[in-house]
Amino acid sequence: MRVALVTNIVAPYRVPVFRRLAATPGWQLRIFISAVTEFDRSWVVDTGDLDVELVPGISTVERGATRHVPLGLPLALRRFRPDVVVSVELGARSWIAWASCALLRVPLVLWSYPPRVERDFVAGGGLALRRALLRRAGAVIGMGTQAREVLIGWGADPEAIHDAPNAHDEDGLRKALAAVDAEAGRLGLRAALGCRERVALYAGRLLASKGVALLLDAWDELDPGLRDGWTLCFVGDGPLEARVRHAGRTHRPGEIVHVPAVPPAELAAFYSASELLVLPSLREPWGLVVNEAMASGIPVCASRLVGCADDLVREGVTGWLFDPRVSEDFSAALARALACPDRAELGARAREHVTRFGPDSMATGIFRAIDFAVRRGTRGAGSP
Repeated sequence: MRVALVTNIVAPYRVPVFRRLAATPGWQLRIFISAVTEFDRSWVVDTGDLDVELVPGISTVERGATRHVPLGLPLALRRFRPDVVVSVELGARSWIAWASCALLRVPLVLWSYPPRVERDFVAGGGLALRRALLRRAGAVIGMGTQAREVLIGWGADPEAIHDAPNAHDEDGLRKALAAVDAEAGRLGLRAALGCRERVALYAGRLLASKGVALLLDAWDELDPGLRDGWTLCFVGDGPLEARVRHAGRTHRPGEIVHVPAVPPAELAAFYSASELLVLPSLREPWGLVVNEAMASGIPVCASRLVGCADDLVREGVTGWLFDPRVSEDFSAALARALACPDRAELGARAREHVTRFGPDSMATGIFRAIDFAVRRGTRGAGSP
């Protein structure tokens, strides 16, 4: 069976999942991409023996995100002659994929993972387009509880939705962690950055939508005595870098530090040296850094608006949850996390829990969606 997977780029954490799909007996998987990388990514991705084809089109940057319109997709799919097409996201790419599926008379599988908060941003014509596209799908791939809830609300057939929760590069992170001496890493952070005994880590782009400014405000709301002995460490680049650096200069030495973005493999050293991950995003489809931190044995203090919150973060069990829009809720969750005497125990439970969310589980969810669509036939591929 010829399977076409249409996406923007091949991210490094997707490679293990795609390799598992490509190894499916009887399958020929070809991945159609719009770009090798994007403006805000520093990845160098080894796709190895994956069958990847770059499709010509138009790419623009709008509101800090890259938008792709793969104009060459119909011709590329016609040459490949797939038996099923999987298209990521609910925009121009998937409408072009649907039109190609209608001409080729093959089923379309849509892959979309909106967090619950996405309902606040989609209305009017945008919502109508999403509803119309979902009606044309033979199956839908979601990522966990929040995505399923939103997709059903947008009109997707519940029977057609197949969960494939996001997965980090399990093997790659395990090897990177094995190569790190945790105690040496902690000593290195203290020597290089002046970090204190315990580190609360933020890793990601320094954007307003990531809740970076709200995290700085919530940190200042904490009792100074509770913050003693802790460093809030930001690893990443972005428009709010100046705000983070200013906070570092205006707080006591070692309380707030900034490190420019590092390659994914180098994050393992920061996970090993930290006791807590904080993810305060206002809008986040999943939050893969949560998977990685939990796999590293770190409990997570996460925004309820993050797509993975319902599936990965359990209050007082694997971490703590808060609404970043409510300052009292945010600072209270941070206080619980910093004062918790059992963080190591929560970290151990987090590591155990996240093993259910690996590349095998994600690949299985995608496989089930494709199998469902193929068995269902072209119903939904060419008509509303």
